[in-house]
Amino acid sequence: MGAALHDFLEIVFQNNEKIVQSWHLDGYDFWPVGYGSGQWSQESRKSYNLVDALTRHTVQVYPNSWSAIYVSLDNQGMWNLRSSMWERQYLGQQFYLRVYNPVKSLANEYDIPSNALLCGRVAGRRF
Repeated sequence: MGAALHDFLEIVFQNNEKIVQSWHLDGYDFWPVGYGSGQWSQESRKSYNLVDALTRHTVQVYPNSWSAIYVSLDNQGMWNLRSSMWERQYLGQQFYLRVYNPVKSLANEYDIPSNALLCGRVAGRRF
């Protein structure tokens, strides 16, 4: 999933199972702003804690419930959002969030080092 550097995301995790699920985001801390039972809806936003939420890297989603997080994308790169259960990761409950700025600038991303060892399809190319 692509996202622009300095965007702000709301992510809602819905758990319709009878077990607790945990979700982890590499490279970022985020604010868990809401929890609730049943199905999440637009009305659920009225219960969000927008005053003093604490930052975390992992959020729990209780059985037959939902959890909502806010994340500020201030760290350029490719970041993994995944279930904390290895079996779930293996079966695909994860994705990569690409946070980038299409305007090339040394302020947010350096060029690949000239002495980097390249392999696979990029072997023999210069960037």
